[in-house]
Amino acid sequence: MKQFVQIGIAIGLGVWAISSTAQQSNPHLIYEENCASCHLPHAGDFVSEKLIVSESGIIGKASGRPVIDYLKAGHGELSDKEINVLIQQFEFIQQTGRLFKEKCIICHDNAAEFARQKLILRDDILKGRYTDRDVAEFLLQHGRLDPSEAQKMVEVLIRQVQVR
Repeated sequence: MKQFVQIGIAIGLGVWAISSTAQQSNPHLIYEENCASCHLPHAGDFVSEKLIVSESGIIGKASGRPVIDYLKAGHGELSDKEINVLIQQFEFIQQTGRLFKEKCIICHDNAAEFARQKLILRDDILKGRYTDRDVAEFLLQHGRLDPSEAQKMVEVLIRQVQVR
């Protein structure tokens, strides 16, 4: 009996380790704790109002200087991991646009909270946590989204579910 308990604990620890490493650092939390007090409160607003994509990556609209240069020089006092998470988030926001804000926010306050509370990844498919409905299929008839917007929104929501 003792061996079964030890095996169960070992399996549980293995599953926990895999699931915790599969989750990403929360870019929203990093932004809110390190950037929002001086910049806009929401990273999406900051990216859309203050940053653009250029050949050298994400740059400030006013300065033309790469954001990564500011961050690596100590702006925000972030670790290299936090810098990478923020840059990836800023790039993702630029790629996906402000689709949630344009089409969804009227009914759903916040993409991150909505996704984390109402959605779940099951077998790599985004589903309603309580309805088990396939979100990609559902969005084709919901929220005035065309098929490409629905796919983008699924990507946005999956990203939100994956961070904690």
